[in-house]
Amino acid sequence: MQVFLETERLLLRRFTGADVDNLFDLDGDPEVMRFINGGIPTPRDTVEQDYLPAYLRYYERGDRYGFWAAIEKSSGEFLGWFHFRPGTDAGPNEP
Repeated sequence: MQVFLETERLLLRRFTGADVDNLFDLDGDPEVMRFINGGIPTPRDTVEQDYLPAYLRYYERGDRYGFWAAIEKSSGEFLGWFHFRPGTDAGPNEP
């Protein structure tokens, strides 16, 4: 497991191919998706063939930016994810 950031309660780690179920469960929850697209679940094949491969490819750009799985340290539970990237007019150290 490659940890990007650690706090008292959370770990942010790189995604792996084993995270398909985590992402599918999250994107399949209408209560989550209502904030994104009005509540429509994401099909598993979209998560498996599009989203997760894109997250994994992002790591080829280096170790500063990317998509990171948020894990609760006490339980090991997947809570969601973060995406760090530089803004349009930001410097290389300004996510």
